Amino acid sequence: MLAPAPREVRALGYVREAIAIDARYARCRDAWAYHLDKCQQHILTAAASLAPGSTVMIIGSGALHDVPLKGLMERGHSLILVDIVHLPKVRKFCKGRVQLIEQDVTGWVRPLFHKKSIAEICDSLPEADLVISLNILSQLPLNLLKYATRHHIPLPDDFVQNITEDHLKMLSAVASQTLLISDLERSYKKGSELLKKEPALPDNGLPAPKDKWDWHLAPEGELDREISLIHHVACWQI
Repeated sequence: MLAPAPREVRALGYVREAIAIDARYARCRDAWAYHLDKCQQHILTAAASLAPGSTVMIIGSGALHDVPLKGLMERGHSLILVDIVHLPKVRKFCKGRVQLIEQDVTGWVRPLFHKKSIAEICDSLPEADLVISLNILSQLPLNLLKYATRHHIPLPDDFVQNITEDHLKMLSAVASQTLLISDLERSYKKGSELLKKEPALPDNGLPAPKDKWDWHLAPEGELDREISLIHHVACWQI
């Protein structure tokens, strides 16, 4: 009720998801600490070569847990935070200091809500000196797939591939420098036993990442009493 958003954004679960992720952070803060620190350090490193006053855009800024907001602002950079929904506490914290843009960067949310299977042209984002895609590349198709399945809306066979490739093209159109952080694989474990490992991304022809690490997204007791979920994350500077 306190997070204003268009009907289609609510219907596809993005407001509920944003609140749930923020709540999970509160429960799993210690397990997430290494991943969040890695994200912040890579962002600060990527921004270090920029001239003061440069524009940094972060797509997938969420509740700002993985965003080194203070460090970027201390360097004099102008910040643009892009997400499909910004929670009230983010709006309050950033008011008058940071530009917030709420946008569906896939172009699929409104069409699916209206039972259509053709994406609309996304509103163009402003140009930046550095654009960062932050832990969202593998997530972009998920809510769309769930909604389409639930409402029996046909999607192209290469839907997931197209969503991720279009996102990469959008990043290159926004800025000459891109920092991409995304999970590559997911592992489900019971204690030390590996139960299942699955890819998080289709093959998009990305080069070898500059760094990799594990994000203990859901320790034992979070999703299941005995099973934990680990995201294997990678970082690219393009």
